[in-house]
Amino acid sequence: MREFERSQFLPRQQLEELSFSRLQTVLKYAYANVAFYRNAFDARGLKPSHVQTMSDLKAFPILEKEHIQNHIDELVSREFAKSELLLDRTGGSTGAPIEYYYSKQRYHSRKAATWRHNGFVDWRIGDKAAVLWGASRDLPEPKLKQKLRNLILDRTLFFNTAGFQPQAIVQFNDQLKKFRPKVVLAYANSLALFAKYLQAERIQPYSPKAIITSAETLTPENRRLIEATFGAPVFNRYGSREFSVIASECPKRDGLHVMSEGLFVEIMKDGRHVEKGETGELIITDLLNFAMPLIRYRIGDAASWASGDCSCGRGLPRLSGIAGRTTDFLVGADGRLCSGAVLTVAMVAQRPSLGQVQLEQNERGRIICRIAPKSGVKMFPEDRQFLIDQVRQYLGDGTAIEFDIVSRIEHETSGKYRFSKSTVKDLF
Repeated sequence: MREFERSQFLPRQQLEELSFSRLQTVLKYAYANVAFYRNAFDARGLKPSHVQTMSDLKAFPILEKEHIQNHIDELVSREFAKSELLLDRTGGSTGAPIEYYYSKQRYHSRKAATWRHNGFVDWRIGDKAAVLWGASRDLPEPKLKQKLRNLILDRTLFFNTAGFQPQAIVQFNDQLKKFRPKVVLAYANSLALFAKYLQAERIQPYSPKAIITSAETLTPENRRLIEATFGAPVFNRYGSREFSVIASECPKRDGLHVMSEGLFVEIMKDGRHVEKGETGELIITDLLNFAMPLIRYRIGDAASWASGDCSCGRGLPRLSGIAGRTTDFLVGADGRLCSGAVLTVAMVAQRPSLGQVQLEQNERGRIICRIAPKSGVKMFPEDRQFLIDQVRQYLGDGTAIEFDIVSRIEHETSGKYRFSKSTVKDLF
């Protein structure tokens, strides 16, 4: 944390040189110790030493999600035993979840990066915070040690947004007023829905010092709604399970500062790096996870670069916009709502063998589960039953589910894949 707190204010050129130097280091390491990259580079006649400029990277292969799904063992460094590593999986917001490993050292640098970015809004370790989150695995375990840690250090009030019920919203709003957190961290769409309900019912909300939205795309309309409802500034954050925090807004809110000491971010379009202000695909390299390097990983989102320097004094590069991760709320037969981002964790991440999955809703209480199975993988009755059980757990027993098995799931006209699509209007 001390290193990251200091380095964020280095001149932009110095930070770019640091990031590029670390990129060259991870390329050399991966070539020497990771079978997947050795084979991929050799197949193209490439050597890490060929990367002397940003432009040189274009010749190197893109790491796709299916590469990780199909070659995870070949992607782990020979210098690490799997038993020493931490295993995690994505929620599958692109409809294709993956499992991956990282070292304990990387675990700590990810935590440090998160707290450095929390500091952008003056959220420090020990400050009270409220978290509106839908990924149940991120919620604290109900064990004595975790309860004591939360009471003394984390001081966080959690609200599980997996299933929205009006009474739960009212109760949590009352809890916020009693707990008085300094910061609120929330799924963007979930907090917008929370705000809509409070406004519709004319309920006085709690007003924190700052609000951080993440996990879902923050639209300008939802930013205005949240700020007007809670009377606090909203700071957008972009992150992923694979990399933790990627970029965050500072108090100037003029773009999102990239965690460039730990991540090398490219934005590509038509095989080239984009110009400032031009939107393209995000390609990310983890500079600090040597256990299982993710090099030039296509994360499945789009963005653009901001121009000039930020007046906050940080030299970290900035993203001016994040496109993608558009998820819609799904409506159960009894009227309860659940975000598609939540169901990615509850359903798809638990059945990565299914391949790509998309949920569509055109009628309240009825879900179409569209599945493009992985090549050579058969969908078993227990898979269907698992999906049915999960849908009904989050959207109620009366919710019907229909299966549509297809060879591929089409992208939107924007080029983005949407995990959940709904034409059913929100209740509030």
